[in-house]
Amino acid sequence: MSRESIETLVERWMEDLTFRAKLRSDPEGTIRALGLELSDEEWAAVNKVDWSLSDEELTARASMSGSVADGC
Repeated sequence: MSRESIETLVERWMEDLTFRAKLRSDPEGTIRALGLELSDEEWAAVNKVDWSLSDEELTARASMSGSVADGC
C-alpha cells in the first residue's frame, strides 16, 4: 500500500462515521470496496486491530501511528 493509500484510509476513518462502522464490521470488505490494495503484512496488521476499542482509542492510535491498519 502506498503512503497515499494509507493517508486515504486514515482520513476516511477520521472523518466518516459510516465508514468507521463498516470498517468495524467488515474490515477487509470495506477496504477492498475503497479500491485499496494491501500487502500481506498490511492485511496482517489490519487483522491485529482490536476493533472493539472505542472510536477515541482507535483514532488516538491511528494518529500516533499514522495508520489505522498499523497493528494497533
